Amino acid sequence: MNRPCKQAAAEEFDGWAINGRAESMADGHLGVTEAAIRDWTLKAEDSVLDVGCGNGWAVQKLVQMGAGRGFGVDIAPKMVERAQQRTQNDERFRFRVAAADEIPFDAQTMTHILNVESLYYYPDPLQALTEWARLAKTRAKLAVVVDLYLENPATHTWMDALNVDVHLLSAPDVVSMAQKAGWSNVRWEQVLDPRPITPEHEFKLSKYWPSYGMYLEYRKTGALVIHGTR
Repeated sequence: MNRPCKQAAAEEFDGWAINGRAESMADGHLGVTEAAIRDWTLKAEDSVLDVGCGNGWAVQKLVQMGAGRGFGVDIAPKMVERAQQRTQNDERFRFRVAAADEIPFDAQTMTHILNVESLYYYPDPLQALTEWARLAKTRAKLAVVVDLYLENPATHTWMDALNVDVHLLSAPDVVSMAQKAGWSNVRWEQVLDPRPITPEHEFKLSKYWPSYGMYLEYRKTGALVIHGTR
């Protein structure tokens, strides 16, 4: 990852942490993430990694599900601070500031790797997927969740609304990248958010949602989830 892109992303997501978006993102992605990992069986000997961990909510959930150790990395220092604050004095957790393609953990140490709604921010998604394969033990599981992707046109306005550059990837694009990175049994599905749809009279328009119709289309399409095995 080149330094200008890394710095811009870190500053953007630090701002999200300061403005409370870490918590809103956790609430917004919980249901889809639970669906993405519905087949995972976690045990005390398992070590799980969330790349782009934000405030650490998903790592905490994976440990609650049975994993013995939970690791998280995020490019934004203030996001990592929040994750560390939430898990103070709990030796099961370890959070580090790191880019998705340069993770300071040993090879073949993770049994499950999760990535929620950040793959398209990376300058080189293939390089990131390759780095995760380096960290994965044999038969490790991968789950990648993406809201902004080619087959979900209602989210394409986010590309102009965001203050960082993003890739518009298709489901086959991500599958191909994962396979090239060394992941096997790669497949994709679309998963619907289980939360109730916000009624129009309660919906607030924004630069991300310039119309209520776009929000409805997004909810009907769902998130892209990529599954793989090492």
